[in-house]
This record gives sequence, structure tokens and C-alpha cells, in this order.
Amino acid sequence: MWLSGQQKRPADEGEGQTGIVTMSGSETAVMLDRERRGLDIYSPAGYHWTPRVGQRVLVIQGRGEIPCVVGALQGGVPDRVGIQAKSLALSGQAVSVAAQRGVVIQGDRIDLNGQVYINGEPLEYLIRRIVTSVLGG
Repeated sequence: MWLSGQQKRPADEGEGQTGIVTMSGSETAVMLDRERRGLDIYSPAGYHWTPRVGQRVLVIQGRGEIPCVVGALQGGVPDRVGIQAKSLALSGQAVSVAAQRGVVIQGDRIDLNGQVYINGEPLEYLIRRIVTSVLGG
């Protein structure tokens, strides 16, 4: 049968494929020519990320016969999936962003550019209010 030979073929060694993440977390799985489980996740040094279920990712041949995820499609992700990670950690700069805990910044210096708000109040108004209350005015 001609049609039976027209199914998506597995990638040749070294060739990349895109697929959809079907499981995320401790065991990542991606639907390629078939579902592949236990894939390693590669990212730039010092950066940790976990692809989300439904996200389109690039998979290449990893060590041995195990394919690995090397990146995710930026933009064009359906609204039902969302593109904001629930958590992000950058080593070296010690910045952590988590949906449940907010932002934690550790380091010797923090530079903020633009308007800074704390609980919806501009920083300069907050400082003015605190100084006024301390000075009793």
C-alpha cells in the first residue's frame, strides 16, 4: 500500500524534529513519530526550564539513542497552552521567579529601570508616606 509508507518517518541521526509535549516534570514525554518518554532537557548554561504539556519543542538525537529537547517554539503557542513558565531560575545571577512565591533576587546590587510599584503604589509615594509617619507629620 502506497499510503502506509507515507506516515511520518523517524528522523535520521542528527536531524531535528518538532513535537508536542505530552508529559512534563520529572519525566518529559514528546509526541514525535510516536511518544518518546524520559527525554533529557537541554538549555543554556545556568538556565533551568521545564517545557509545558501542549508546547511545541525541538527534539534532536541526544547521547546514545535517547532524543533530547533543546528548545521550545517562541510565540505562536495556542492560548490554551500559555507561554509563561510557572517557574524560572537563573544561576550565577541568583534570580528566581515563581508563580507561587513572586520574585526573589539575591546579590550585591539590584538595578531597576522604569517605574517601580509596591502593591500598586509608586515607590516614591510609599517612601514619602513612611517618612511622614516616622517623623510624625
